[in-house]
Amino acid sequence: MQKLNRIIGLVALGVALGATGACKRGGKGSKDPGAAGGAAAAAAALDPTKASAEAKKDFADVAKRYDAAKAKGDLSKGECDAFAKDFEAVYKKHGKQMTVAYFNAGAVWDECGDIEKAEQIYLAVTKAVPKYDLSYNNLGVIYWNRNQEEKALSFFQKAVEANIATRAPRNNLAAALRNKYSSNGDQSTFTEAERTLQRVLAVDSSNQLAYENLARLYYDRGRIKDKSYLLLAKLVIDQANRVLKSEGIESADLYNLQGLLHMEENDQVAALRAFKKAAELNPKHADAHMNMALIAIRFRDYGTAEQSLEIAIKDQRQKKNVEAYLGLGVAQRGLRKYQDAEKAFKKAIDVASSDPRPLYNLGILYHEHIAATQEGEFSKTPYNTAKDYYNKFVAKAGGKADFAAQVEDAKNRIGAIDQLFKDIEEMKKLEEEQKKMMELEKKQQEEEKKRLLELEAKARAAAAGGGGGGGGGDAGGGDAGGGDSK
Repeated sequence: MQKLNRIIGLVALGVALGATGACKRGGKGSKDPGAAGGAAAAAAALDPTKASAEAKKDFADVAKRYDAAKAKGDLSKGECDAFAKDFEAVYKKHGKQMTVAYFNAGAVWDECGDIEKAEQIYLAVTKAVPKYDLSYNNLGVIYWNRNQEEKALSFFQKAVEANIATRAPRNNLAAALRNKYSSNGDQSTFTEAERTLQRVLAVDSSNQLAYENLARLYYDRGRIKDKSYLLLAKLVIDQANRVLKSEGIESADLYNLQGLLHMEENDQVAALRAFKKAAELNPKHADAHMNMALIAIRFRDYGTAEQSLEIAIKDQRQKKNVEAYLGLGVAQRGLRKYQDAEKAFKKAIDVASSDPRPLYNLGILYHEHIAATQEGEFSKTPYNTAKDYYNKFVAKAGGKADFAAQVEDAKNRIGAIDQLFKDIEEMKKLEEEQKKMMELEKKQQEEEKKRLLELEAKARAAAAGGGGGGGGGDAGGGDAGGGDSK
């Protein structure tokens, strides 16, 4: 299989509820929308300070009950529905001054895992209150997680247009632009992403996400086009770590990026140390686990690779990443978990039906592992299954230069299996001939033995008959002698 892609996913800034109706999901400081320019900034455009005392009280009552319920554990579906309706009722009663309540109705469903209902409410908010930026932001996150990246980019841009002072959506816009640049290498995309992040840092010099995205943007630039940008990425990481350290913050994303820079230097030991630190800070960090798995597979540490990849594929975006399932299949194949490996490779086909690599890996699985370890009487079945996958791989990848070596290898393997079958047939013929010769030899030996036994029997019979005639002669001689005596 080919190398795993080194991917750092976009930080998905979803929305939960706080005492002020601002949104947070993990992290602290200016990483979150509610901390700087989030719900508060969006609501400021609607002048929420002029909301009536009754409106504020109604909102606070629902928010307090929600926080108390969340403190007891995950909400039931019924509780999710009730709180979403309660927040929406606050909005319907008090109007745009309580847009934050309408938005939080969607946030409840977002937190409860019903993304479709959250999406419907966020869309309704954008129509009712077009200047509420975080609704566009969260819609962008939803579409991003569905791999609808152009649509996500559009909604992040709408969020920034709705509220020029917003920071969290601007961070997501920059991250989406950065991801687009990593795919197309377009200079204008790079410039727009860089300027977007610099604007954020100009007004918030401790913005963690902006540092993370800017460092990654420079890393991508260095990896794709100009190696000098790798040094810029390192300088941004150093600056970010100094700023964040003063606030008692460590960034898993920055450690993950440090690991990628060490990989560029071919220092896999230092890279692994950085990836492990990232995973330690954030045990669910999908990209750090993906990168750890890459190194583990190289060192044939299949147990670590399997563990990391099983964590990674729980991430919304990694669930659509064919590399994750290819890596998992390779790790499980190395652990002799052949059924699990087959499932992983077939999942890779489901995720990316146009990618021929899962077919090649399935061929290897059946050819070198399942067939080679079969016990008892020889069976052609696993070899024929391997041939079928190799043939499908050749048909799908035959015209692609990137897979020329694998296509040639697959053809050679098909030929080797056919030759194996011929050799086995020849061996069977030889064994049959040898068996017949042994049977003939045995028959001849038995016939010879029988002939010799018969000769021996005749000889004994003849010997027995000759002894009887001699005795009669003696008696006759006696008679003759007796005649003489007379």
